[in-house]
Amino acid sequence: MKIYSFLVLFVIALSSCAQNPSGEKGAATVVNLSQEDFKKNYEKVDGLQLLDVRTAPEIAAGKIGEANVLDVFDPEFTEKIAGLNFDKSKPVVIYCKSGGRSSRAAQIFIEQGFKEVYNLTGGYTSY
Repeated sequence: MKIYSFLVLFVIALSSCAQNPSGEKGAATVVNLSQEDFKKNYEKVDGLQLLDVRTAPEIAAGKIGEANVLDVFDPEFTEKIAGLNFDKSKPVVIYCKSGGRSSRAAQIFIEQGFKEVYNLTGGYTSY
């Protein structure tokens, strides 16, 4: 009986994690974008919003195109997202040095209501 109860609770927990905070079906998720797909489709995406979440010393070495910059380590990172004036209904591609920080940042964008968020795998290093 204990195993059955555990399984029921486990299934309930999994199903509740699969929904977004508003409970809507089809919750937005972060999509990992390969370097090849990014380079092939970067200029073709209408209204693409590009964000570099590296630190200032890292950005001094260069960045991709006209990317906006917002250091993910900034204690006010979440609050400063609104200052970017990004359209939540348009694609956002986020990158860092290698893909770890941008993955975390991308999840924050999903939590903030962005619908189409991409994490550039390999980050600037692979670019």
